[in-house]
Amino acid sequence: MTLRAVAVILALAWAARAEAIEFRIRGQALRLDITETLLAAYHGDLGALVVEHDRNGVPIVGAKFYDIVNKLNVALTWKSLRLATRFDTAVFFDTPTGSCGPELTTQIALRSRFCQRYFYLEKISLEYTSRTIEATLGDFYVSFGRGLVLSIRKLDELGIDTTVQGGRFVYHNNNVALTLVSGIPAVIWGGANIQNVDEATGRVASDPHDFIAGGRVEYRFLDRVTAGLHAAGGYQDRNLTLGPHRLRDGSLMYGGSIEAPRLAKWLALYAEAAGQLMIVSDQLQQGYAVYGSATGYFGSTTVLLEFKHYSRYQRWRSSVEGALVEFAPIVYNLPPTAERLQTELVSPIYDVTGPRLRADWRVKPWLLLYASYAFFQDRGNGGGTLLYHDPYAGGELRWTEGRSHLFASGGYRLELCGRDASDCLATAPTRDVFQTIGHVEWDVVQALSHGLSLEAQGFVLFRYGDKVTNQDTAGNLSYPHWTEGNAYFALKWTPHLTGTFGYEWSTRPSPRVNEHFFNGTIQWNITTASSLRLFVGGTRGGLKCISGICRDFPSFTGARLEVVVRL
Repeated sequence: MTLRAVAVILALAWAARAEAIEFRIRGQALRLDITETLLAAYHGDLGALVVEHDRNGVPIVGAKFYDIVNKLNVALTWKSLRLATRFDTAVFFDTPTGSCGPELTTQIALRSRFCQRYFYLEKISLEYTSRTIEATLGDFYVSFGRGLVLSIRKLDELGIDTTVQGGRFVYHNNNVALTLVSGIPAVIWGGANIQNVDEATGRVASDPHDFIAGGRVEYRFLDRVTAGLHAAGGYQDRNLTLGPHRLRDGSLMYGGSIEAPRLAKWLALYAEAAGQLMIVSDQLQQGYAVYGSATGYFGSTTVLLEFKHYSRYQRWRSSVEGALVEFAPIVYNLPPTAERLQTELVSPIYDVTGPRLRADWRVKPWLLLYASYAFFQDRGNGGGTLLYHDPYAGGELRWTEGRSHLFASGGYRLELCGRDASDCLATAPTRDVFQTIGHVEWDVVQALSHGLSLEAQGFVLFRYGDKVTNQDTAGNLSYPHWTEGNAYFALKWTPHLTGTFGYEWSTRPSPRVNEHFFNGTIQWNITTASSLRLFVGGTRGGLKCISGICRDFPSFTGARLEVVVRL
């Protein structure tokens, strides 16, 4: 990085000490808020951490490059009005020859990769807010109920930041609430607006501009029960398959919910149901979904029961080109999974039934114990039914007046082939076992004096199955056990400085060079709202999932500098 760039970073960091800019117009404050996020990274070989070549010495196209990604958020607020914008930049250096070239003459590994985007408007919205009315023109997030019908929001862990470009109107007064949303048709400007650059790979995709519209109405009865009806639908800007079509791919989803967070002093209920009609390649597809939960409060014990029954319920996918796999996780609905947050759910559709039961017991003010068990029949894998048994348990222990804690949990997920899953049975390593995943998670903080603390976080997965095999020189197959996980250790000086050492690994059989990755991070919190962070080392690749949405990340080795400045 040049000296000029370093000087700019230091200037931004010092400027973060200033307050937000504020003026007064007609006696009312005009407030200007600025958030600047600068990411500069080197992707490539770093000492013993090698990703540029595979185990056989064959170069991996596009594994080594530099990038600068910048996000500038500017918001102007006056009285009940707020104008918010985000300008993005993504520039790449030392990229392979032919990057981001024409589709017919560019190899697949470089197609739509490293496309320079120097400065462009990513998000813009004008918002009006009063006691009873909220109105937005431009980009906005939206979710109805628990997301069965419509859920468009950020998933930072997966690099997803999707909004709707159009209009949103919300009215709420006493016991009545009404929400109307609509994207502007793509022939004008608008529709679905995605984060265009995938920071992990440098892949770039254009906004899908899918048309999305919907509405929800709610009414609260007796200050205890809220009932709502909603519907959402739209059409894709491009069809899933090429060729002539009589109809454009599209969807219509409808449903309702009932929520009673305090139906009684000891009972909370929630239920939601939805139906679905989808046109895909001129074919009508139908499905429905039902989700419910009940929470009981019995003194020091809390019991949660969840149930889901999804039948041929489709993911409402975007129309981003299917070859751009980094953007495949973008969807416009996100049904609750009733599973652990990080559970790997890769079925192409939601076609699953089963309950989950969890009990939390507050033994002492400083000790909480919990246990959970779930059983699901998943029919959405295309090769027959899989049966999931997912028990786990854990505890939360606190001391030093709550400043220190130990959160630990563990479990054993067993996935079995159903009787109709012939492909699964044919590849099962033992009897009808598709895969097993044992897991242990921990989060430990030990507070010290003078604002210091020692911290440790991580998890380990003990895996077997999932069609993973080893082959010896004689051609004999075996089913290996392997592990993968992360372990991080940190020394924190609150609120100023944090130093972290990390170790990530995966022993899953593969042609990767590395199984073990080490890294170090130092973060300086310049103020409570501004920070500077430097990461050097590597992180393992693999599948990462959040609430049933998954994507495969490549391994990373190199260095990354992140500066966040808020004014």
